[in-house]
Amino acid sequence: MAASTGSVFKKCGCREPVLGPDGVQLVGADGKLAVRRLGVKCPRLRRGFGWNPRHGTWYFQYDHADAVGSRVVVSFGSLATRAEAEDQLAAVRRLLGIADELGEDPQAVADLRVQIAARIKLDHKAGLGLPEFEAMRRAVLAGVPVTEHLTVGQWLNEWLAGKTALSVATRRMYASQVRTYLIPHLGRIPLDRLRVAHVTAMFDAIAREAAAAEANNAARREADAARKAAWARGDHAAWREAKDRLAGLPAFRPPCHAATRFRLRSALRSALSAACAQQLVTVNVAALAEIGSGRSPKALVWTAERVAYWQATGNRPSAVMVWTAEQTRQFLDRAVRHEWYALYLLVACTGLRRGEACGLRWIDVDLDARMLSPAKQRVQNGWEVLETDLKSDASERDVGLADQVAEALRAQRDWQQDVRERAGSAWTETGLVFTTADGAGLHPAKVTAQFQQLAREAGLPPVRLHDLRHGAASLALAAGVDLKVVSDMLGHSGTAITRDIYTSVYDELKHAAAAAIAAAINGARPASSPVGRSRRTVKPLAATA
Repeated sequence: MAASTGSVFKKCGCREPVLGPDGVQLVGADGKLAVRRLGVKCPRLRRGFGWNPRHGTWYFQYDHADAVGSRVVVSFGSLATRAEAEDQLAAVRRLLGIADELGEDPQAVADLRVQIAARIKLDHKAGLGLPEFEAMRRAVLAGVPVTEHLTVGQWLNEWLAGKTALSVATRRMYASQVRTYLIPHLGRIPLDRLRVAHVTAMFDAIAREAAAAEANNAARREADAARKAAWARGDHAAWREAKDRLAGLPAFRPPCHAATRFRLRSALRSALSAACAQQLVTVNVAALAEIGSGRSPKALVWTAERVAYWQATGNRPSAVMVWTAEQTRQFLDRAVRHEWYALYLLVACTGLRRGEACGLRWIDVDLDARMLSPAKQRVQNGWEVLETDLKSDASERDVGLADQVAEALRAQRDWQQDVRERAGSAWTETGLVFTTADGAGLHPAKVTAQFQQLAREAGLPPVRLHDLRHGAASLALAAGVDLKVVSDMLGHSGTAITRDIYTSVYDELKHAAAAAIAAAINGARPASSPVGRSRRTVKPLAATA
């Protein structure tokens, strides 16, 4: 018949000598004088008729014997008060009672109780305290082995492996986030013990690391600028000093900006939502963690003042910088002599993503109607290039083409037909608009590298190839194109994304509106505004293909 006992008691670590029959202290096998703990028998534990608050600590013990012959004993101590020991005893009794609640067969109940007791002892040894009742109950109901701790790291790997429908780019992003940030910071924490405080501490640490990386990167740019300046003026001593200072700084590290941290939180929230669905946790703590807005960096135009700042310091005013219409024209004037000119012109005038441009097929282009509808993209997985569907439903859109762009694409088609005839049997028919001389698709990384080389040769301030997309949006907004039209052209899922990125362009429009109002009041002609300049400079991008 089953029997349970529970008790709380006080004991201490005091020792007394072990004496032989002759009253002499014995010597142990190790050659040392033998002593034994007094434990609950220490006379100092009590004071009068009560407990001595200055001596010893509280313990509890729960002992359960089953009718099938199994027995579990759980005993912990070093607790400050009797009330705490009684609470712990009650919690252990309730945890072990899960076996009686959910089990039917006596042997199965006994086995489950042994497993729960083992889990209690494992958690206590690891300094985790007692398991939570609801988490333990869910684990038993779900058939999860209660003696095994599923850590956050184990769950993240399991969750990622089960996300079979992810695109290549999204899977690579998730894998990088899990490997670089989530597992190093949270991986060892038991999944059912993850708290908001853990997530907040992780993001605080990442923010500190980002600030340190930015400071180091700024120091590297400053030292490098000093090194180049010293070399240009022939000051070899200053050149060596700057060179040594640069060598002594840590390597360049891209910081984890607020927008990246926001995406990181989204990945963790998705993983924990899946854990909630499987009843492994009850609360998605990532959804409760406050890490800021995570807004994307604003697009800024390379004005003369910003170019001068960059030349003096080596720092970009924003992570997203776009060329003016004149700077874009300078780049295209240099790129016109390159075989990928039509690709760069297409991106600059329509805002297509790099992968969409590289994956554009002739069946998706109607030159007579001057329209294209991207349906595929070429993306990188490491160095390997894969052809995949577009990143979202909103990316499947119809994009209008200016006459200049349509003419450049016709020239591209003529060039491709010419090289196809010369290649003969060596030609690879891919159906792509932009190919190598043997018909193979372009590698996106090589397209980016060539873009950067052409920009340097044109003497322009640095932008990413993706910033040509931002430039197309900025010029369209500055020219007065409706926000919804620009959002559709870019393939954004909503105008909120477009508005968030291009707030800086709106500021220029507001200034232009203010100038126009003042001019009307004063009866004078409006001063030249960003809108006016953009309209004059965007339209004359004459076709040079």
